[in-house]
Parts: sequence; structure tokens; C-alpha cells
Amino acid sequence: MKKCLAWLLAVSMIFSLFGCSPGSQSQQSPAESEAPALSASKPSQQTEPVTETTQPVYDEPMFLKVSSITFSLVGETDDIYLGLIPREAVSWESDDESVAVFQDGVLTATGVGSTTVRAVCQDQQVECSVSCLAQTQEELEALDPETLRAPKRLPPEVDLETECSYFTESAIVGDSITYFLFQWESKYDYLGEVTFLARGGVSLNGFVKRFKNIYYRGQEVFLEKAIADSGVKKVYFMLGQNDLSSKARTIVMDNWTELLSRIRELSPDVEIYLQSCIPEYARDSSVDEVNERIEQYNLTLREFARENDCHFIDLAYYVKDHFDRMPEIYSQGNYHMNEAGCLNWMKILRFYAQYELEGGELI
Repeated sequence: MKKCLAWLLAVSMIFSLFGCSPGSQSQQSPAESEAPALSASKPSQQTEPVTETTQPVYDEPMFLKVSSITFSLVGETDDIYLGLIPREAVSWESDDESVAVFQDGVLTATGVGSTTVRAVCQDQQVECSVSCLAQTQEELEALDPETLRAPKRLPPEVDLETECSYFTESAIVGDSITYFLFQWESKYDYLGEVTFLARGGVSLNGFVKRFKNIYYRGQEVFLEKAIADSGVKKVYFMLGQNDLSSKARTIVMDNWTELLSRIRELSPDVEIYLQSCIPEYARDSSVDEVNERIEQYNLTLREFARENDCHFIDLAYYVKDHFDRMPEIYSQGNYHMNEAGCLNWMKILRFYAQYELEGGELI
């Protein structure tokens, strides 16, 4: 009998060790019975490791075309952003949106007054002063004429005193307007070792028809030869003003095509920059018709530059008052610029040189 009880006790102990005895199953709670299923499902519930999104870092500088702009009337707009950071990565701010709003690089005058706007990206920001003179044309015309003869736009600030080597292998070609620039640049040396190929009274038609050429190293030579002999790599033109006041205005763009062909034949690698012509000055409307012609010519010249692999600098953009004439403070007669005007011109050239050095394109 003892042997039988001992055998039964041994069997019971073996079953209890393996958790298979009826008693051990009946004592499990529902939660305990479901535990193996929960444990098996854990791998499918594990989330993938979270990868942080890396924001692009923009090392390129931002450029605004102006440091100050004065709108004539509410509702006027101006795209003043030059990049180089994508517009969608920039925050556009205005200290007073009742005066001006700034969105995607475009300024819109919303009211009379003054404010400051800025473009901000990461640790960079650039600012522009914005004003608007009048709500209506009648209010504008009632303002002090001296206010209306002031420049609408000022270029970005440039330290002209810093030595400049950008134009060392460049030439500036033009008529007497450029010759005035040459005189003031010779005094200040703000463009460095630049070559001037300027002569009063010259025109595109004269260069193409060969009846008025350029003086270079003491000799009168064809313009394309002077450019080739100088060995410059960049040429900045400001021509057309004299053509527009003569019958040659009807063929001015044909003359551009011919002149560029001759230049590129002798200097195939030279970079060509076309500067817009500037409006003329008067205290009355006597030059308005001429200035409308210049404005149309500049629009055509910009498109010509784009189609003919040339760079374009809109000089006239910075040389306008609220009558679309040359501002009074820049005037030396009706179409030449004085010291202040030429210094402004040099500042514009220096600004766009810096823009190109940072990777910008003038188109």
C-alpha cells in the first residue's frame, strides 16, 4: 500500500513541475492565460526608429535690389528680391503692413507712411526702408515738387572705400554719359583698374557704319579691335542714347546684332554686359516723350540680352524720380550725370559685382 501511495505522489509531483496538473490550470487568471498571446504580438507593435528631418542650411547670402524705396502711390508693387536663397525658404516681414506688405520678395504699398521690411532666413536678414507718398494721383500732384524730383530707389549700401579688383580685366564702353563716369572714377578710383572706352557723341550706328570710332592707345580704331587689343574679359556697354534721338532709332537693335557679331568674332570669350540707358532730366514734361522712348528701348534691350547670351544691368531702375525722369540731385544738364549720379552708378556696379561673386546671375 505504501508503495502505491508513493508512486501516486511521485506522478503528481512530476505533473506539477511541468504545469500540466488540473489544479494548476484551474488557478490561472484570464490575464495570465492571455499573457503568451500578448507577448507574441509585441514585435508587430514596435515602431520604427524615428529619424529627425534635417533642415537645409543656407550659406548663400540674401540680396535685395534696394536699400530704400519710395512708392508714389498706394497699390504700386516692386519685386526687390535677388536671392540667392530660394524664396520659399525665406520669411518676409513688415513692421507696418498698413504701409507696405512684403511677400515672396514683392513689395506692395498699402498706405501712406514709412516702414521697414526685411527678409529673414535662419541667422541671416536684410532690410529695406519703404515709404509711400500718396493715396491718389491728386494728392501726389499736390506735393512739393522737390519731393517728387527725389530718387525713388537707392541701391544697397556698398563700402566704396574698400579696394576693388573685380573690374581689373573689364572695359566700360559708352558715349559722353560714360565719359562723365570716367572723370569721376579717375578721381575716386572706386572701380579699380578698369579700362574706359568712351567718347562723346558716339552711337551704335556710328560704330557699325564706321563714321565715329574709339580712341585707344593714341589711335582711332574700330571698337571691336580696341576691345580685342585691350585683352579684357568683360565689357560693360551703355549705348543707344544718341541713337534714340536720331533716325537710327529704327535700326538700333539691328546695329546691336551687328556690333556683337564683330566683337565676338575677334573676342569669342568676352562676357558682355548691357546697361540700360538712363532717363533725361527736366523740371517740366518736355522730356517725357523722350523718356518713354528710352523706357521702351530698355525693355527691348533686356529681352535682347536674354536672347543673345548677354548680362543685363538695369541702371535706369535706380535713376528715376516720381515723374520717371532723372532725379534732380543726379543731373548735370538734361542727360549727363553729376558727381552724385556717377557715385551712385559706381555703387550699383560694385553691388552687382558682389552679387555675381556670390553666385548670382544678371539676366
